[in-house]
Amino acid sequence: MARQAVELLSGPDAPLLKECGAPGCTRVYIDRSRGMRRHWCGMDPCGNRVKAAAYRGRRRGTPS
Repeated sequence: MARQAVELLSGPDAPLLKECGAPGCTRVYIDRSRGMRRHWCGMDPCGNRVKAAAYRGRRRGTPS
């Protein structure tokens, strides 16, 4: 596992590493999305929660 981490951190994918932008999530992921504009480690664990909270905030009239 350590060898794979060293290879990842020193390999060609190193610039693509990002930390998840969801509050409380500590996952790191490789952003291979078009435009490299991804914010979350994945929709199921984090993206859906953030989007749902923003939606609820808009419905209540409070900014998120």
